[in-house]
Amino acid sequence: MHPSTVRCDACDATMSVGLHSWHLVCGSCGLERSTLRAQINELDSIDEEAREAALKPIRDENFDTLLSWLNESVPKRRPSGVKRKLLDVGCAHGWFLEKAALHYEVLGLEPDDVVARRTLQRNLPVRNGYFPQALEAREKFDVIVFNDVLEHIPDVKTVLKECAAHLQDGGVVVVNAPDSHGLFYRLSKLFVKTGRTGTFDRMWQVGLPSPHLYYFDSLSLGKIAAASGYGVIATRPLSSVVAKGLYERIRYAGDASTLRAVLMTLGVLMAIPILRLFPADIRVWVLKKQPA
Repeated sequence: MHPSTVRCDACDATMSVGLHSWHLVCGSCGLERSTLRAQINELDSIDEEAREAALKPIRDENFDTLLSWLNESVPKRRPSGVKRKLLDVGCAHGWFLEKAALHYEVLGLEPDDVVARRTLQRNLPVRNGYFPQALEAREKFDVIVFNDVLEHIPDVKTVLKECAAHLQDGGVVVVNAPDSHGLFYRLSKLFVKTGRTGTFDRMWQVGLPSPHLYYFDSLSLGKIAAASGYGVIATRPLSSVVAKGLYERIRYAGDASTLRAVLMTLGVLMAIPILRLFPADIRVWVLKKQPA
C-alpha cells in the first residue's frame, strides 16, 4: 500500500503522510490510519497474563458502564422475558461476554487461535474465526459490538456493510474505540515532534500481532457510518484511566523500571481529577441502519 494512493474511508479524499511513513492523515475530515499490517496467528502471541492484569480493571469498569448505557439507550424490540441476541466481534478473553450474558443471549468471535482456546476453556460461547466468515448466513443479532476491535480491521466500510446482513430489524452496531481527540493520544503526537516516538508507537500498537489501522473521531466515524448506510444515534465517552490496575497498565504499556512505574502511577493517580476535565481517549458510538 503506497501512501500516495490511499483514499480516506470517511470522505474519499487522498490521505497524506503524517508523523511516520506508516501514519496517514486525511486533511479533509481528520481520519487517521496506518499502513501497518495485522499478523494475527503469525507473530508469537503476547503475554496474556500480563495483558489481563494491565487491562482487565479498566475494561471491567467500562464494560459495566457501556452495558448500563446500552440498556437505557437502545430500544428493546423483543417480547418481555426474551433475551436479545448480541455478537461480540473480537471477544478476546470473553470479559464483555460474561457481563453481557446477564442481559443478552451472547456469541463471541475471536480470530487469535491461542486466545480463542483460552476463552473456550472457560466454557464461553466463542467461535475461533473472523467476522463475518465464522457466521452462518441466517444468523442475526440485535446488537453487534466491536470493543476495541473495529480500528484493527482493514476496510471498515465493508465490515459495517457486512454487519447489515446479520442485524435484526432495528438492530444496532456498537463501536467502542480510541478517540483521536483524546488527551493522551494528542500528547503522544506532541512527543513525536520532540523526537520521542515510543508513546505514539504504543498508541498504534506497533509490532503487535494486531496493530491499530485507524484512529477515529466523531466526525470521521460519522462519515464512515453514513457511507456504509448507518446513522450515529448515540455517543458517549468512557474512562481512559482508573486507579485499579494502573501500575500494571503502566508497566505493560512500556519499558519503565519499577521505580519509574511507581512514580508515574502516583503522578497519574493525583492527576485523575484533572484528567477528567479533558477529552477522553475512549468513545462509544451506536450506529443504526438507515432506511434504503
